[in-house]
Parts: sequence; structure tokens; C-alpha cells
Amino acid sequence: MTTPARSTRILPTNDLLAAADKLLNPSCDTTLAPGVRARAAATLLRLALDETLDAFWRSVSPRMTRNGRTRMLCLQWYLSPSVARQWYTVWSGLSAACHYHTYDLPPTPAEVRAWHQDVSELLRVLAHATA
Repeated sequence: MTTPARSTRILPTNDLLAAADKLLNPSCDTTLAPGVRARAAATLLRLALDETLDAFWRSVSPRMTRNGRTRMLCLQWYLSPSVARQWYTVWSGLSAACHYHTYDLPPTPAEVRAWHQDVSELLRVLAHATA
């Protein structure tokens, strides 16, 4: 049995970050509640992280795009351990924020804004590493 091919990304990572930023803007013209907008923004940020990490591994070792956890664990040997640790910490926080549970509160817009800054910095670091 073969694994279905992943679809190409829908938006470039810069567009994903811009869309997340727009959702976090308090003057965003939408009927969505702030918690829903924050969760949607977290989902976009996590997607940007995933897409960037896939692009990094495609340029370094294409076989590494198959396993999500392994690609994060091996990142410390290609970048600094502190960057790998920050990547995993931000990714884990965003992953928890993306999953809806009736007993959990959504992330606050301030939390997602902090993650947005972290994601922007991590994307710059990976872009520099692959250049």
C-alpha cells in the first residue's frame, strides 16, 4: 500500500503568517469570536512551521519528510540544539492550541501573538540555514 502524495501547499508561508496576523488583529471584520480567531491563527502558524520544516528536509534529505517526530528530533544535528528545542516547544504549544476539546479554553490572542513572533523568527533561521 502506498502513501498518498501530499498536496502542494495552498499558500506560501508568508501568506499563512499574514493570514494569522489578520485574524489576531482586534479590528478584524469578522463575526468569529476572539477565541475562535486565535485557534484559527494557531492552526495557520502550525501549518507554516510544518511547511517550512518539510521544505528544509526536502533540501537536506528528502526521506526525512515522512516522519514528523523524527524530523524534529534530528533538527538539532543540522541546526543548533537551542533552535531545535525552540522549534519543538513552539510546535507543541501550537499543536495543543489547534486541537479543540470541550473542556479546554482556546488560546488567548496574546499567546498566539507570542507564538507568531516565535514562528517568524524560526522561519527566518531556517531560511538562512537553507540559503
